[in-house]
Amino acid sequence: LCAAPPRVRKPILGSASRQAPDGDVQHWGHPPAGRGVRTMCSDEYLGLPFVTERYVTVTGDTGILDEKIRFIEGRPLREDEESYYDLPQKSEEKVTLYEHCKRSIGHGLRFGGHGLPLMGSGDWNDGMDLVGCGGKGESVWLAFFLHSVLAGFAGIADAKGDAAYATSCREQATRLAANIESHAW
Repeated sequence: LCAAPPRVRKPILGSASRQAPDGDVQHWGHPPAGRGVRTMCSDEYLGLPFVTERYVTVTGDTGILDEKIRFIEGRPLREDEESYYDLPQKSEEKVTLYEHCKRSIGHGLRFGGHGLPLMGSGDWNDGMDLVGCGGKGESVWLAFFLHSVLAGFAGIADAKGDAAYATSCREQATRLAANIESHAW
């Protein structure tokens, strides 16, 4: 990141191009055609705002936030599906990387009964892939990761002059921290 920022910039933009308009991302994308797996995994879409924030903070390259990138279009998962392999199409809609990151974060703001994020069909630990099936399993690890993303991205929103979104990120992070403290120890 410090020695060769362009080597980080390019994959960030590539990752954004594997995102659906709702903020979900393709799992295990296979270039050059773009085939990949659509899953219910919960941590992958948060990688984009996490790495983008780090990149901008370290390099000072705020121009990356204004790069416009297309989404992928494919059918959403059915309720009875954990994943499917497909070749999605490129959408006509193009938005900035900043907007892609906001959609990723928005997709992550789904919480269970303890106010912790729902883990879908797995977070970083694929061995727990059945815990979240059915939309009830919460993840402590994902809660910490989401908190980190929210806290870091608030600074990016401030730099973009998006005070309302920065405030929303901070409020979500504060609420999440309280839920972690109450239910994760």
